[in-house]
Amino acid sequence: MRLRTAVLTLLVFASAPAGSETYSPEGYPGSTWGSLKRGSDDTEGTGVQGWARQGVRWVRFKGDVDMDTYAAYNWRVRNKNKTYYNTYGPSLIASLAKGPLTAGAEFAWLRYPDLPLDDNNYSLFGSWFSSWDVSKWTGKPRLGSRAPLALPLSTWGKMTYDLHGEEGSGSQGWVRQGVDWAALGWGWMFHTYASYDWRLRSKNRQYYDVHGPSLAAVFKGKYFDVGSEYCWETYPQLHRTVKTLRFSLSWFYGWDLKDLKTK
Repeated sequence: MRLRTAVLTLLVFASAPAGSETYSPEGYPGSTWGSLKRGSDDTEGTGVQGWARQGVRWVRFKGDVDMDTYAAYNWRVRNKNKTYYNTYGPSLIASLAKGPLTAGAEFAWLRYPDLPLDDNNYSLFGSWFSSWDVSKWTGKPRLGSRAPLALPLSTWGKMTYDLHGEEGSGSQGWVRQGVDWAALGWGWMFHTYASYDWRLRSKNRQYYDVHGPSLAAVFKGKYFDVGSEYCWETYPQLHRTVKTLRFSLSWFYGWDLKDLKTK
């Protein structure tokens, strides 16, 4: 209850005008991300997940630490083995972020349509994202007369500590070594990568927990990526490894309403 009250209070402040002419929030960041995938196996099938969020960046502390609050809507649905996987609903988030690291608290109103069940979920979380071009240190290997443009190594992940809910505490993320092969014009890039992905939690895990490597070929655009990946996925609760070819379309777009206001 205390966590929900704190997050609600921060969101109320976010929607109110500043009372002093000498103060205004640092920004109003918002974004949307999503991924649509269709696999050749009978475990997960076709699914889509993503979020849309709008926030307030209240202040940037010394050391470039940002204090943010967000209102968000999240969804995660697929057409196979979906009972404790499919869920959607709004959430409120309060966080501190510095560089690649973010930590905070989230209160979510989750709907599990296949149970059916409504769940009020409180959680603490920490997340990260970072990327490096390793060719700065290794050089760019050549294939005949052609050398890649870059060798991006990246990692993303999120850890959650559940205070109440159907999913429990968990972790998900990936580590990827990619190759940018060629710029195709109109902002598109041909890209391949090798990845290791994981998705694990402490409750209702049977068709949720999965981990394993994959190889992918992707056309990367400014806002959209489209491609395919071949995955070796292990479901530890089922004692089963699945090999599947998966086609995907993903998107990301971010904005700051404060920037739009000044234009």
